[in-house]
Amino acid sequence: MRLRYQAGSIVRVADVTIVAASEPDLHVDAARARLTAVVEVPGVYWRDETTTTWAGNADTENQPITTLVGSTAPIVDSLIRITGPISSATVTDVATGGVLGLLTSGSTTIAAGERLLLDAAAMRAALVTTDTWDLATGTDKTGVISVFGPGSASRWLHLTPAVAVGDPFSRAVLISCSDSGVTVASKLEVRAPRAFL
Repeated sequence: MRLRYQAGSIVRVADVTIVAASEPDLHVDAARARLTAVVEVPGVYWRDETTTTWAGNADTENQPITTLVGSTAPIVDSLIRITGPISSATVTDVATGGVLGLLTSGSTTIAAGERLLLDAAAMRAALVTTDTWDLATGTDKTGVISVFGPGSASRWLHLTPAVAVGDPFSRAVLISCSDSGVTVASKLEVRAPRAFL
């Protein structure tokens, strides 16, 4: 189940597993019940309740993902979308040096109008020809993705916040995309909720 925490305007959620629960204390006249539950948080981190989408350049280094500003924990379940035309594309998490790369052969070039979807949580990739975030609607391209950097043997890109330049009390998630064959139509997008320790 999803546990929701609210303190004023701050709202956080976490997927939890109920470990134990008390017998419900029924309040029939108020049509409610009260119980105490002990939960585990397998995913470890609190998350924002809403998922946001950021759009950036497909050929720029060290771009701050503005929708993830304020995160204090790694985001391990991002969806990344690269819109073509692009070839030889790599996406890098600046803080960890982790990289997702598109193998460099003619068959893996992203043509104009095509989008490469990268699901970091599921470690899957698909090529789609419509404006969608649904990997199931595309052609599987997981086999042409190269992953390297810290932890790459067991996971894909974790977007990690680091101390923002000039402000030790602020955190920023920086991402880089390097490639060739880009035009003004090429772009990089990230969809994810923020994560908190």
